Amino acid sequence: MFVTVDDVEVRLGRTIEGVEKPRVEAFIGDASALVQDYCGSGFRESAGIKAVICAEVIRWLAVQPGIVSEKVGDIQVEFGTSATTQSLSPAARTSLKKYRKKLASVPLAVDQPKWDEVIVPDANPLH
Repeated sequence: MFVTVDDVEVRLGRTIEGVEKPRVEAFIGDASALVQDYCGSGFRESAGIKAVICAEVIRWLAVQPGIVSEKVGDIQVEFGTSATTQSLSPAARTSLKKYRKKLASVPLAVDQPKWDEVIVPDANPLH
C-alpha cells in the first residue's frame, strides 16, 4: 500500500492513537481495494489517488460503526447491523474517472470498389 497512517494523520490534523491505528490501516486497505476495483488493476499510484484514498478513510472514520441514520432535532439514532458508508463516495468516483481505463470503438471503413483504377463515387459493395 502506498498510503500510510501518517498520510491520513497529516490530512486529519491529529495523531492516530494506538487503538485506532489498526482500524485506520484496515480502512486504508479497504479503500485501496475499492479504488483498484473501480480503476482496474493497471492504474498507477499518484498523488490524486492518494488524496482520494485518504479522504475516503477520513470519511469512514467520521461514521460510527453500526449507525444507519441520525436525526438532530429530538435526537434520534437508528442502529443497524453495519454502516452502509464503506464504499466509494460519488465525489471519489468523480475524482477517479480520469484514472479508469477507457473503452472505445474503432470505426471500420469499407473500401470503395475500383474498376480499371477508376474510383466509383457512392458505390457501396454491400448493396
